[in-house]
Amino acid sequence: MKPEPTYREELLLRHYVESVAEQVGVEATAVLCECGTPSTAYVALADTSRAWPGRLLMLAWSSDDGWRLALEPERDEPPVIVAAWPESVRPAPSRVARRLQNELRTRAQSAATVTPTPSEISAHPSRQPELASTPTSR
Repeated sequence: MKPEPTYREELLLRHYVESVAEQVGVEATAVLCECGTPSTAYVALADTSRAWPGRLLMLAWSSDDGWRLALEPERDEPPVIVAAWPESVRPAPSRVARRLQNELRTRAQSAATVTPTPSEISAHPSRQPELASTPTSR
């Protein structure tokens, strides 16, 4: 049986996760972490993705699985993993931030082919002709 984490280990984990949060532009109040077997961390993101309209994103870390980008769960569902960076060690906060930015940029580019919402159409009338050939469900 592994010994309980020390106060120092808890402080180090908290500092690391808050540093990651700072690098991705999130306040420390949006961070949760827990030392244990495994140790885990959570960073609430204000970002959404066009691929999943209305769904917020989160960063999650565990000492077993590394960092993951996921959809915030709704009700009783488990988080839907969007991307994973399976490093059991703690990569530099700036590295985590770069990976997140790259993933969000890649997903935004691939979601550009998604049919725009009515509010997007009214904001960008030049896109309307594209929709003429798009089948609609009734």
